[in-house]
Amino acid sequence: MKCWLTGIGLLVLAVAGVASLAQARSSTAGAAGLQDMPVSSLLFSHSARLTRLGAGTTYQATKFPLQVRLRPPTRGWAGAQWKTGRLYPALAESHGIADGGGPPHFGWLSVAHAGAHLTDPPLGMVTVMTAFARTPSVAATVNMLRTRGHGATYGPSSAVTVAGFAGTQFDGEIVGARPDHIGHLFVPFSPPTHAAHYFSDEYPVYGEVFRIIVLNVHRKAVVVFIENVALPADRFPTFLVQSNQILESLRFPT
Repeated sequence: MKCWLTGIGLLVLAVAGVASLAQARSSTAGAAGLQDMPVSSLLFSHSARLTRLGAGTTYQATKFPLQVRLRPPTRGWAGAQWKTGRLYPALAESHGIADGGGPPHFGWLSVAHAGAHLTDPPLGMVTVMTAFARTPSVAATVNMLRTRGHGATYGPSSAVTVAGFAGTQFDGEIVGARPDHIGHLFVPFSPPTHAAHYFSDEYPVYGEVFRIIVLNVHRKAVVVFIENVALPADRFPTFLVQSNQILESLRFPT
């Protein structure tokens, strides 16, 4: 689970400044001429970091299972990419275990609106993830997300197209208890188990309201989580409009 805490009990997430962005640019890898998104020390540990992203700059994410491109349209966005494996990320990191301890592996990227100060919780965040291995269908993934666990309510599902790829979206609200400030834990791909278990595709929602989109991208289910985090819930519709600009900039080259 992500380890986010502040004085009001919500989020420890450091957003790196301009110097960190310059450092990230110096270590760009992957396709020629493209900026690689900064690699966080995982958004599941206290060393998690988001780095400011340049407006109009096209980024790739080489930790993601598919080729992916995105371009923040304006200033104020920050982001990171990472990869999870069999072991809980903080455990693998603390023991120096490479590749997350082995499969199953999942790739992630997050883009968030930075707060007024660099250490403030994000005012809305978009997280995109999928598996390195074959995934279930979009329909099966949506069913898993909507029916597994408790603590959230969901609106109707509807068809959607994002960046030219068809899928399904639905909105929801956290209504249950919030142990460790987590309102609900989504596990889109891993099969259920009755034992307490870390899933390397689990995603904890800290916000009060959220939207989930599942896309069929090159025959792989790609899940998009959009949540308000520290943004007031009544301003979430505005963030959805802004997040659509990020989503429409997504490209998944073959």
